[in-house]
Amino acid sequence: MVSKKQLYSELFKRLKKVQLTIKEPEISDVTAEIFNDTGGLVAVITADDRLIYSGCQCESANIIVEIASDLKKQFNLSSDLPVKPIGNLPNGYMKLYEVGDIVMGCRLSPLIGYEYATWKKGMDYDKSEVYYYARQFLCFKEAQQDFAERCGFIEKQQKVKRDNLFSNAELSLLLSCCIERVKLDAALTSEVEKAIGDVISKIEQILPAPPTDSEQDIESENVRCFR
Repeated sequence: MVSKKQLYSELFKRLKKVQLTIKEPEISDVTAEIFNDTGGLVAVITADDRLIYSGCQCESANIIVEIASDLKKQFNLSSDLPVKPIGNLPNGYMKLYEVGDIVMGCRLSPLIGYEYATWKKGMDYDKSEVYYYARQFLCFKEAQQDFAERCGFIEKQQKVKRDNLFSNAELSLLLSCCIERVKLDAALTSEVEKAIGDVISKIEQILPAPPTDSEQDIESENVRCFR
C-alpha cells in the first residue's frame, strides 16, 4: 500500500507537469505551498493534510482537486469509514478501537480521504491522556493489522497455530518414518544421520511420554471397571 510520503511525491510530480510550482517551507504546520506560473500563491497544504486555497477557487485550484481525486482512485484511498467511531481523539481524529493502552483512530482529509493511526496511550504529570508512538496508515486493513499486533492478538493466534501444526498421531508417524529411515538407508551420511537424530529428539520432546507398564495395567483395570 502507498505511504503518505509516496502519495505526496506523486501529487507534486503531477502538479509540476501542469506548470504549478511546489515549495516545502520549513514551517511546522505547512507541508507545501503551491504557486502558479506567474508566481502567485494558489493553495497551501497543511500538516494535517488540508488543502487551503488562497483567495477564490481559480482554475489552478480546480486542477489540484482533480489530480488529488485521480490519485485517491488510483491508490484506492477511501472516503468511506468501514466501522463506526466510538469516541473522539486529539487533532481531529476519531477513535475506532481501544484495548488496554493501545488505540486506533482515523480522520478524514479532503485531500487524501481517511487516514488511520495507532498509538500507545499514557498519562502525563497532570493526569491528562497522551497518545504517542504513532504509526500512520492510508489503508484501514493495514492499520487494523498493526493495532492487532500491538495488542498482541496476532502473536497469540500465530502461537496457537504453531502449537497445533501437527497432532500427536501425525508426530508419531513422522517419528516412525525418521527411525525407519535411519534403520534401512545404508547410504546415509553421518551428517544426514545426525540431522535426522536431532529431528527425532525434538519430536520425542513434544510427544507425551508413553505410559509405563503399571500405568497400562491401571488403565486396563479402569476400562474393565467402567464396562
